[in-house]
Amino acid sequence: MRVLFFTDGPISPGSRFRCLQFFPWLERRGISCEAQFAYDERYNDVHDKPWAPLYKAKGRVARAGRLLFQRGHDLLFLHKTTMAVTGLPEFVQGLRGTPSIFDFDDAIYLGVGGAPSTMRERTFKQAVRAASHVIAGNDHLATRAQAPHKTTTLPTVVDTERFLPGPPRDAHELVIGWMGTASNFPYLREVIPSVLGALEQLPRARLRIVSNGTLPEYRAHPKVEQWRWSDERELMALQSFDLGLMPLPDTEQTRGKCGFKMLQYMSCGVPVVASAVGANVGLFEGSGAGALVKPCGDWTREVLALAGRSAKARAALGAAGRAHVEARYSVASVIDRYEALFRRVVAEHATASALSA
Repeated sequence: MRVLFFTDGPISPGSRFRCLQFFPWLERRGISCEAQFAYDERYNDVHDKPWAPLYKAKGRVARAGRLLFQRGHDLLFLHKTTMAVTGLPEFVQGLRGTPSIFDFDDAIYLGVGGAPSTMRERTFKQAVRAASHVIAGNDHLATRAQAPHKTTTLPTVVDTERFLPGPPRDAHELVIGWMGTASNFPYLREVIPSVLGALEQLPRARLRIVSNGTLPEYRAHPKVEQWRWSDERELMALQSFDLGLMPLPDTEQTRGKCGFKMLQYMSCGVPVVASAVGANVGLFEGSGAGALVKPCGDWTREVLALAGRSAKARAALGAAGRAHVEARYSVASVIDRYEALFRRVVAEHATASALSA
């Protein structure tokens, strides 16, 4: 079987963790995988450039062209919609005879900033209708697809053979970390004052932010470090955390998120302090990996409670989180479901084509 994946770019989180990390696992099972990208390696660096809209529009048009003229594959895997303004590429592709899976792990039916968008809602519905099958990153998103007869929920997962706990941390320092793209800075900004309030009570403690952007208001803060994200230093940066943060407000947009930061922290044996919002609640349940903070909860108190524990106690929390991810949110735990789904979609399409011939 040959599967062609259409996705954003080689270093975008959705591409890496909803598509590319599965390739070696699927290849070993006789499923050949190929990727077509809308964007190149500059994707992470254009978010604050004046020409970013043109760059993204050009990439989306290019992806649409590749989708419409693809040949020789048994299955297409479409991560998110090809374009925000129309689902026409998905509709036309659906008429061409190659079965497709539409995969999404964000509230892509909303507009910029999470505002309702008639255009994006229409595009999303068109993509769902055109697909042979739909994969949603969480149950809330699956409900929004409104196609239960052909929708499967598969969470975002981590390759726990790559994301591993690091060596024992220096007991004389404490690093509270956050890793994410600049588009998520608004969520982080909301809790930084509370986290800094905790840090004032913790000697030798600091906040480490790892991202493709920077928060200018904290560049000179003595308790804040800002590291530039790169694929090469991602694992090292995660392993440098003693606690990992995932703050979110409770909105329609954040209910569409899939808890990925938590998974990264936990896979590396890092305890977490996260918002009790959306998929975070189910992901955290039974993990023993740290603490959830309810909306309007006290982040200072929760950070202090975990940071005040001994290094040995935090390591135990991290080990529990790691075991939880291995069992339920690792590539190894879901790869059988992906393989079975791919083969079933192709087989069902072949049967339907034979009956209509």
